[in-house]
Amino acid sequence: MFRGAVGGTAVTALDRFLSRDAGSFRPSAIRAFAKLINDPNVISFAGGVPNPETFPADSIAEIAARVVRERRGVALQYGPTRGLPRLTEAIASICRGRGIECSAADILVTTGSQQALDLIAHAFLDPDDVVLVELPTYIGGTASFYARSARLIGVAQDDDGIVPESLDEAAARSHPKLVYTIPNFQNPSGRLMAQERRRQVLELAERHDFLVIEDDPYGELVYVEGADTTAMKSRDSSGRVLYLGSFSKVLAPGLRCGWIVAPPGMAAKLEIAKQAADLCSGMLDQSIVDEFIAAGELPGQIAKVRDFYRGKRGILIEALAEHFAGRATWTSADGGLFSFVTFPEGVDTGAKVEEAVKRGVAYIPGAPFFVDGSGANTMRLTFAKESDDNIREGVRRLASTFQF
Repeated sequence: MFRGAVGGTAVTALDRFLSRDAGSFRPSAIRAFAKLINDPNVISFAGGVPNPETFPADSIAEIAARVVRERRGVALQYGPTRGLPRLTEAIASICRGRGIECSAADILVTTGSQQALDLIAHAFLDPDDVVLVELPTYIGGTASFYARSARLIGVAQDDDGIVPESLDEAAARSHPKLVYTIPNFQNPSGRLMAQERRRQVLELAERHDFLVIEDDPYGELVYVEGADTTAMKSRDSSGRVLYLGSFSKVLAPGLRCGWIVAPPGMAAKLEIAKQAADLCSGMLDQSIVDEFIAAGELPGQIAKVRDFYRGKRGILIEALAEHFAGRATWTSADGGLFSFVTFPEGVDTGAKVEEAVKRGVAYIPGAPFFVDGSGANTMRLTFAKESDDNIREGVRRLASTFQF
């Protein structure tokens, strides 16, 4: 009966077979702009993807060839769900360098940090559980929580991160199970949460009895002196913080390799959830990352990536100051890949997308990053993709689009 049905009616007829959670799936507003990222006629500030010029392609090619030749029994085989033992040791060492007391037993390697979010949502959320998120917040995080039929409630954020009073009030009212935060150069806002705010978030977690997901994909991308990126997990004395990391921004996102740091009991549950999802993350990806770290190449690679983006970040901020001073505000992008622009109330950036594309420039409207329906007067810009000249010209085109 269903084999020949291909139109919209067929989709409606099959909807009755979907789970409740499937009814909560939400497509990514960012992915909808993917076609603009590679259009040579459009200067794109839209896609939050690393620049291929930062990928250590020659080293990766050499390592990949070597591990396939010499370690095919590991690199091309199923492997341990937790991750390659030497890699989990290396990740634990990286985390200790960020102030986190942990061992390899606390590490679960994941297929990127996006899978980490999905596993956490699967393991900890029941339908109608409350997750508190920053305003704005990362769409990939909200997608994972919505997919488990959770209720998402926004918490105010300023240039120092989560506003404790807003978090306290929201937690007292809604009794959340989880709080999701990106303290280091947040996607989309680019903000760095102050250390005092991190301490206060943990105090509120104890008072209101919720867990904290600390997502840290950008902590290594620091462009200014004095930026304190010490992990919130470093203060976690009661095992309430699940810490997420990734190699996507410092190596290459095609190497789908992230991780979770969790207390042993939670890590064991997440391991079982991962067994149901994919048995193990790709052993070839893990083998390449493992060998790259073992060869001592990671610190130099991080330094190169920082240098590459530091200049582009400076050009974007200068161009915004030249063209938008007095008309908008923006975050300083002291790290990460993004600056977040805020216009006066009444400006709708979503309504300007088509006009901007006609002028040859693309951006991401801010509203999809806000779970409370606000943010229409904001937009996210990334400086990662374009050349220096294109950044300058793209901001000029944006300024001609937003005339008021």
